[in-house]
Amino acid sequence: MVSILGAVVIVLWLLFTMNRPRQTFFQASIFTMAMMVFSSIIEHAWPEVNNVWLVGWIAQWVFVFIVIWLFDIIAVSTTSAVIYTLIVGIAYYFYQNHIFTLVEQWLSK
Repeated sequence: MVSILGAVVIVLWLLFTMNRPRQTFFQASIFTMAMMVFSSIIEHAWPEVNNVWLVGWIAQWVFVFIVIWLFDIIAVSTTSAVIYTLIVGIAYYFYQNHIFTLVEQWLSK
C-alpha cells in the first residue's frame, strides 16, 4: 500500500511542480520524510530502525533526488513530462517494493 501511495505522490509532485524553480535536495528530503511518516502511519507501528532501514531510505532519497533533477532536463513539454512521470511512478513502485530486500542482501555480504 505504501509503494502505491509513494508512486502516486511522486507522479503528482512532479506534475504539479512542472515549470517551477526547484530545490532538488530540499524536495527529495521532504518527499522521503513524508514517505517515512506515511509508512509508519499505514503500518500502525514505529519502524525498526537498523542498518537496512537506514540504507534503504538513503537509497530511496538518492533515487528521488535523481528523478527530480532529471525532470527539468527530460520534461521539456507537457507530453514528455506526463510520460516521464508515469515511468517514474512505475519505477518507484517496484523500487520501493524491492529496495529493502536488495539492501539486506547487500549488507549481509
